[in-house]
Amino acid sequence: MDCGDVETTHHRIALFLNQRLACFTDISCDPTSWQRWIMMIGASVARLAVGVALFASWQPGHARADQLAAVMRGRASPPAAFVNFCGKHPSECRQSGALTRIASLSPERQRDLDEVNAQVNATITEMSDMDHFGREDVWSIPTDGRGDCEDFALLKRKLLIQRGWASSTLLITVVGTPSGEGHAVLTVVTSSGDFVLDNKTSRILLWSQTGYLFFTRMSQANPRAWESIDGGSIRATAATRHAFQPLSSASR
Repeated sequence: MDCGDVETTHHRIALFLNQRLACFTDISCDPTSWQRWIMMIGASVARLAVGVALFASWQPGHARADQLAAVMRGRASPPAAFVNFCGKHPSECRQSGALTRIASLSPERQRDLDEVNAQVNATITEMSDMDHFGREDVWSIPTDGRGDCEDFALLKRKLLIQRGWASSTLLITVVGTPSGEGHAVLTVVTSSGDFVLDNKTSRILLWSQTGYLFFTRMSQANPRAWESIDGGSIRATAATRHAFQPLSSASR
């Protein structure tokens, strides 16, 4: 996966609407004067479609800034690069520890998350797969101090498992940023909510406070299986209306 390029249905729909809107509002798309009124109507329809899409993102069932846990929609295909990673490193894709749905977030475990997130973010230099490996979409656990977003997430997951965390509570997750970039983070399922460990920030936030659009993540029951996430919307997280809270504050 390229951290700057996740192609999803959401993005394809947005691109389609934007293209239609640009054409309807630009007379150069069809210069005949008798069709100008059609373009005006088309522009209104396109704007209405975008408005409906925006409104739909705020309906019940979508992420709110105070929503603690993500809801799974059903099975999803794992990223192809993840499948390749598991083929090369099968031990990293096996269940570790008891199948645990929710990790109790004790002060010691809060400290684990803080320390691992800070350690990896400080010691790994972000580098694209093309610059690192000479090709796109390579998932790996960094061994040379360099990696991109999914590599950060995989290393954090590995280090937390070494500290005794159950793998079923540590889920690699594919998201989209507000700027439209593809991105990968580590979701940690806890008694205080689903928290995100992210190489873009040292703050550990609830998934619904990140401002990200959540697409898919590892299944808790099987690390090799993935599930789609219901309700993660850039527009519906309302991050601008609720102050971000670090884990140490949000979970106490």
